[in-house]
Amino acid sequence: MEPYSDSLEHLADEMKRVDLLVRRALLIARSDAPSGAQEFRGLVISEQEIDQLLDGGEFLTQHSRKEAAIRDQLVPIDRELQELRKLIDAKREMTRQEGRELTLPLLAEAFRLSSAEVDVLLLAIAPELEPRYESIYAYLQDDVTRKRLSVHLALHLLCRCERERWFARRFFSPAAPLVHFRMIELYDETQDRQPTLLRKFIRTEDSLLRFLLEQPPVRPVLGALLPLSATLDTLEVDPGTRWKLQNLVDGVNRDRGKRTIIRIAGTEPPELLATAEALGQAFGRSILSVTLREVENEPANLPVLVRDAELLQAILAIFASEPAASSPDGKPTPETRTKMWSGLERLRLPILALGPPSAFGDLPAEFSAWTIELPQPDFEQRKQSWSAALDSAEIQADPAQLAETFRFGGVRIPQAATLARSLALLRNAENHAVSMEDVLAAGRSLSSPQLQRFAVATQPRYEWTDIVLSDDRREQLESIAARVKYRGLVHREWGFGEKLSRGKGLNVLFTGPSGVGKTMAAEVLAKALSLTLFQIDLSTVVSKYIGETEVHLSSIFREAERSQCLLFFDEADSLFGKRTEVKDAHDRYANLEVNYLLQRIEQYDGIVVLATNLQRNLDEAFLRRMHEVIDFALPDETQRELIWRRHIPAEAPVEPDIDFGFLARQFKLTGGHIKNAVVTAAFLAARSSKKIGMDEMIRAVKIELQKQGKLIMKSDFGKFFDTAQKPRIEVLA
Repeated sequence: MEPYSDSLEHLADEMKRVDLLVRRALLIARSDAPSGAQEFRGLVISEQEIDQLLDGGEFLTQHSRKEAAIRDQLVPIDRELQELRKLIDAKREMTRQEGRELTLPLLAEAFRLSSAEVDVLLLAIAPELEPRYESIYAYLQDDVTRKRLSVHLALHLLCRCERERWFARRFFSPAAPLVHFRMIELYDETQDRQPTLLRKFIRTEDSLLRFLLEQPPVRPVLGALLPLSATLDTLEVDPGTRWKLQNLVDGVNRDRGKRTIIRIAGTEPPELLATAEALGQAFGRSILSVTLREVENEPANLPVLVRDAELLQAILAIFASEPAASSPDGKPTPETRTKMWSGLERLRLPILALGPPSAFGDLPAEFSAWTIELPQPDFEQRKQSWSAALDSAEIQADPAQLAETFRFGGVRIPQAATLARSLALLRNAENHAVSMEDVLAAGRSLSSPQLQRFAVATQPRYEWTDIVLSDDRREQLESIAARVKYRGLVHREWGFGEKLSRGKGLNVLFTGPSGVGKTMAAEVLAKALSLTLFQIDLSTVVSKYIGETEVHLSSIFREAERSQCLLFFDEADSLFGKRTEVKDAHDRYANLEVNYLLQRIEQYDGIVVLATNLQRNLDEAFLRRMHEVIDFALPDETQRELIWRRHIPAEAPVEPDIDFGFLARQFKLTGGHIKNAVVTAAFLAARSSKKIGMDEMIRAVKIELQKQGKLIMKSDFGKFFDTAQKPRIEVLA
């Protein structure tokens, strides 16, 4: 006698037992079959059959009486079943002693299945392995249409008396392992509405059969198997964190057998994913990953998730994410989480719980818990990673600037280098040299926050040459850009960062009337610093419901912290207005909003630009937290002339007689109004197939003044007053 070479050999012996069980049932079925009607068996029920069913007293004892009547014929089969059982058990033990696992015993042990429940599984998969069982099952059930195993047939094949059959019905209850973990499924005939339990059919899932046959698994019902490409040695973490992870693996291996949760706290999904893969390699197990949202939204599939994890002998990794800024911040009830952890108690391997520090604050006491926090890579780590990635991709770029601009690390840095090469190739297939701008664009695309609900993303186009400012205002704006550019030097190398527990970001306030260039200045800053500008839509942020505004702002700042971008709040006085005297609950909560915003801005490590037309409406505590305040005044005559000229592109057809000096002198328009007037003049000229001339400019100025509700004065337009008075249709003629 030799041990089993694999699970298929063991399964073949188990199917021999199934054959014997079926042969035994066939002997009983044939013992009193009506003569002369075998060709119609299952299609016709004769009067003789009814009489035989009713004859002999108690109806439920009929099968047992048939069995007793042919006891002598059944003895050899029963003896053979016992001998085969002993042989299989002995070979299984020999296989176990050799350190090899067989799939069927592994399944039975994982879910604590009885030998009878294992036999139910074998009977259910028999037609999947050999079609002849369909005909045999139809014969035994007296119906050619019933080719699948039913509960009634399973009970009669396995049990020797009615008492056993009644006891075995519990195998098919919703709480029984076979049904709860969906190893079998009970289903009805199409034409049989509301059937009894006995008439229901039994089928198994393909994933279970593939496991028993040692075939590669298909996609699980929930989650996915991770490719294990990372190891603890290749993880881009500091030496202290790597040491903790190795100690964790050693400690969990020592405590094998305990129900264990490994809590990995971090904010970067790629790093969390790599850590899960590395731990899978360290434990020598595959990783079945699933999101916390999937588990909470589909509680009915939780037993299936447990089943797949056990069948695959995989470590379950649950990934949690903080609510995105584009979705409501909903939190599960404590009952939901309790049910989830209770459903996972059966897992014998550790469970990985990965997500931001705010997730998984309710780990159950029944589990042995380990916690490790993945720190954000510091500047030097990011710089080294950028240097390695750029050298590997043969890209000439400044790793220090990239490390200062982008806070991510790990796998996303090599991804950015690869993406930068793709962007260069798309731009020019022949000369695809990668520029610094390509790398910056790649980094921005990988770190763009999810702010679609609350903000409009803008790729800045305005540069220093586009904006017209007085010398002192330009100097202020340039000093802001310099502060961002050199904050690494000041904070790290000069040590000022260690003196600042918070407030390492940059908060800037732009004040002044509408149209004087506040938004344009924010774009200039973003362009100079290679940042994406996110203009916050206050209509989606401010809510009439108490506490919801803070939730929205928390989402905005949380998402922005994950990437380097410039947050631009226009009309900031609606959010950061003066705190009022508390007269009712709404006043109290309004003040709480302001207090929360003041704290959040001070904690934010990025760049925030706020614009307001009414500085006097802002809270004093808010102004104190601003690092720079720039007051944008109305442009003077010289500035207005520059603005008129710079808003006309070099490609535009322009008449040489445009008197920019007159336009700047006579009309005290802001930069925004001048831009509107120039664009209107261009469309007037295009409509009449003319170049842009003074007539179009005068007409456009009149339209702009009318929008502002101003009177059209002859003293303002001078010799061009008649042109301004012409109807629009005449101008377009």
